[in-house]
Amino acid sequence: MMEPAPMSEPDASDSSLPATARDALDESTARAVTLEQAASPSPVRKQQLGAALSWLGAATLPLAPGAALGFYAADAGMRWLPTMLGLVLATVVLALAAMIAGRVLQGTAVHETPRGRRVRRRVIALGGLAAFAIAARLLLFWVARPTPLTTLAPEAFNRAFAADATSYREYDETLRGLVDALAQRGRMFEPDAVLGADDERALREAWLSLHDAAFALDQIRIFYEDWWHFDPSRAERDRHLRAFLLTFAAELALYEKAARFVALVERNRNAVKFLDAPHEAAGLPAGTLSRLKQDLLGVRDHARVVAGEQYLQWLAAGLGGRAQADALGVAWLWRRIEGHLAAVGELGLVTRTDLQVAADLEVFRRAVRRAWYPAQSKVAEWMGDTRVRRAGWYLIDEAQQEQMDAAAVPGDIMLSRKNWYVSNVGLPGFWPHAILYLGDPDKLAAYFDDADVRAWVRERGGRDEGLSDYLARTHPSVWLRYTAGTPEGPYRVIEAISEGVSLNTLAHASGDYLAVLRPRLSKRAKAQAIVEAFGHADKPYDYDFDFATDHALVCTELVWRSYRPAHDKAGLDIPLVEMAGRMTLPANAIAGLYARERGSERRQLDFVWFYDAIEHEQRAFAADEPAFAGSFERVKWDLALQ
Repeated sequence: MMEPAPMSEPDASDSSLPATARDALDESTARAVTLEQAASPSPVRKQQLGAALSWLGAATLPLAPGAALGFYAADAGMRWLPTMLGLVLATVVLALAAMIAGRVLQGTAVHETPRGRRVRRRVIALGGLAAFAIAARLLLFWVARPTPLTTLAPEAFNRAFAADATSYREYDETLRGLVDALAQRGRMFEPDAVLGADDERALREAWLSLHDAAFALDQIRIFYEDWWHFDPSRAERDRHLRAFLLTFAAELALYEKAARFVALVERNRNAVKFLDAPHEAAGLPAGTLSRLKQDLLGVRDHARVVAGEQYLQWLAAGLGGRAQADALGVAWLWRRIEGHLAAVGELGLVTRTDLQVAADLEVFRRAVRRAWYPAQSKVAEWMGDTRVRRAGWYLIDEAQQEQMDAAAVPGDIMLSRKNWYVSNVGLPGFWPHAILYLGDPDKLAAYFDDADVRAWVRERGGRDEGLSDYLARTHPSVWLRYTAGTPEGPYRVIEAISEGVSLNTLAHASGDYLAVLRPRLSKRAKAQAIVEAFGHADKPYDYDFDFATDHALVCTELVWRSYRPAHDKAGLDIPLVEMAGRMTLPANAIAGLYARERGSERRQLDFVWFYDAIEHEQRAFAADEPAFAGSFERVKWDLALQ
């Protein structure tokens, strides 16, 4: 059986077709060819388009570094990160994409090999560079993400920086004093010396104080370590510079003091064993010295010191950092950094290397830098992650302040606590601050309108006048400020703060927790205490915490000296405690003194008022005497454990 022959397309050259059919087929074929030519460019046009794209990409690519150099030279205020750098990277990506597209259109993107068609290496390189630029642009989104530091408004940043810079200086001086005091007890650190009871007590107290001060300083370092999120351009350079200087200064202070302390202690292996043993009463588990070495003296810490020093030099040479630091009023911080670097250099390369190797070989590895032992680990993570800084307001509101003020009388002793101040960590006990209550000028005058007080004033000043007139005459400038008050309210307290011995409002002094205790003394004795306090007004704050001198005072020293008994002056017997080789008085010890003496006929203080607080509810409330009596036993991070 014969199969049918396959049908074939008609050909215009086939003579068997009629003439009209041949003409129609020619016209159809011509139209198809025309449409095909219109749909795709000719090889010549593709070559021309590809060459144009390649030229455009090659010409555009230098614009990116050119724009960067122009920006650096002009520094007109545009943010480098992410604005300017993002534009530069976007320009690079577009230029590389144009160059790749041009080669594809020119037909030079691939070439024939014995194994088939392969993409040329130059095209692969261009694609790799484009991918890198895209990844860098995506990284900018991460770099530019907001952090607790960068979300602060400029005014809030300025307030936080001023407070934390003062705290850094205070803790640095505290650490220096502790290490210097220990260095003077040279016998304790002789090789294999046996520690006596006094040696152990002194070493434990110094270790606790150093541990707390270093922890507090590390919180400052942690908060400002996001300095690099601030743009180095003129737009944010002031905050970039200040944040870097503060975090690097804290880093160096920790490294330097820790290195000096460890080098001193490790002269005597018995001292090392003693500090690494558990001290349950103090809340220290085993291995705390080892952990401190690992936290502060490892290879990463050394690398940060070196990198920070290099960046400091770049700031000085590339951005005029020294001049700007001087203009911003933080040249002192730059000088302290140079002092730290000089002190680290004096340790010597061998000593630093030995400490670094020993630190990195410690059994107890750190999981998180800021965690040294369990209780502080919880506080550090909570403070570091939550970052609640209630700048400008406290839990005790104005109505509560006025209620307490109505119950207080001039001469009362106040204890206060303000949460979220890093200084709370660096001071022993729950209560960090002591204040002497004055009341407003009218209340002071009315309270001391007393015959016995006038008799004492007459004996002391030779005039028959009241206490107010005597203070106005003997301390005119202080009395003038006291009576003038502030727009926010009258001055009602005198206290030693970082600015020195100062008059302050009740709103400034009250904070989040507040207790009022009344000395069981006559009005005459209280008047003498207030006169003594006025005599200390405007003296600087004593960063050495030295109660042996009175040229500078801390908060508890002002209260202690004001009420210290003397000839013809009844007073309070508030015992000092030895800490790090010197006699001092933590504010918490005053609360402890009250608790020990409560109920006794010979007690020196009476309970007046106590505002307790619940931090996570953000409220303060009036509490009773038993609650206050037990407050001195609270741990300093009580607010985190509620």
